[in-house]
Amino acid sequence: MTAQPMIEVEGLHKYFGPLHVLKGIDLSVAAGEVLCIIGPSGSGKSTLLRCINHLEDAEKGRIKIDGRIAYRDEVGGIFRAHSGRTVAAVRAQVGMVFQQFNLFPHLTALGNIIEAPIHVLRKGKGEARRRGLELLAQVGLAEKADSYPEELSGGQQQRVAIARALAMDPKAMLFDEVTSALDPELVAEVLTVMRDLARRGMTMLIVTHEMNFARQVSSRVIFMDHGVIVEEGPPDRMFGAPREGRTRDFLRTVLER
Repeated sequence: MTAQPMIEVEGLHKYFGPLHVLKGIDLSVAAGEVLCIIGPSGSGKSTLLRCINHLEDAEKGRIKIDGRIAYRDEVGGIFRAHSGRTVAAVRAQVGMVFQQFNLFPHLTALGNIIEAPIHVLRKGKGEARRRGLELLAQVGLAEKADSYPEELSGGQQQRVAIARALAMDPKAMLFDEVTSALDPELVAEVLTVMRDLARRGMTMLIVTHEMNFARQVSSRVIFMDHGVIVEEGPPDRMFGAPREGRTRDFLRTVLER
């Protein structure tokens, strides 16, 4: 019996005005799979993640999270949006980490992590604090619990952002170019945390320009261009012997830099 995919995307279309950004995306991600999405800027990679997390509303298609239709149902060709509470419950199952850290400047590292579990999940402060300290230790920042964002490096802030997303106990994590705003010497510390999550079996969708990381960590790699999935496959084949000319041209360009 085939296991239920953790995330399913079926026939997804997204427009920004006249610009057709996603052109019928079909995608299935198994529980525990690490899927890296690569491709040139403007290919629709980040928009796909934002649709999965409901930060953008697609005009056509549907998304399933852990077997349940997320955000809206189609009845007789007409979409009916789910209630705000239902949408929030689904979104809580999918953590997302962005290019920018988006930490609350007035809260400590621990305060940033426990804010949502207390106010959204209604966890007790003691329980949230204990879990927050565990997560800070997991991302290598046990000693920074009382530090404010301005006192942390970019890499440390991004690791706090990852811990904050994990504090909601998500079933899957989305990472949108999380190292692109970091100085090169800080990239490795964030990728180390993501490697650890992969070893722990977290389902992950990762939009990245870090090709070595994608090759080493991913279960599968997808190459997107102009709003479509051009090619997908295991990392050794995608990086060693891509079948599509567009994939080969892209990899040749980025790997020669």
